[in-house]
Amino acid sequence: MNTTGENIFARRVKDLMKKNRFSQKKLCELCGITEAAFSRYMTSNRLPKTEILANIANILHTTSDYLLGNDANYGYDQLEILLASSKDNLSLNQKKRLVEILMDEYKSSIFQQE
Repeated sequence: MNTTGENIFARRVKDLMKKNRFSQKKLCELCGITEAAFSRYMTSNRLPKTEILANIANILHTTSDYLLGNDANYGYDQLEILLASSKDNLSLNQKKRLVEILMDEYKSSIFQQE
């Protein structure tokens, strides 16, 4: 893997760990991997095996493609999967904010059509 992809993986995992308030230890426990293995994934050319990558993505409420830098923008299908898998972990205020974002966009598109 090239250095750019490697940096993207590490950066995105770190960003999502911060957003989800996961320590390295907690993420490793949830993924069933050692902290040493996780550290290698974050600092070397090694990437996790497919099933571990999928576990990391699932736990961080994202996709493997996003973590690898293959999909910077989510399409509808990815968003639907993320929302469906994350809905129980969202607070009422977070859900309300998502609805507000969508409603603002909806209202904006209606005004543009007029």
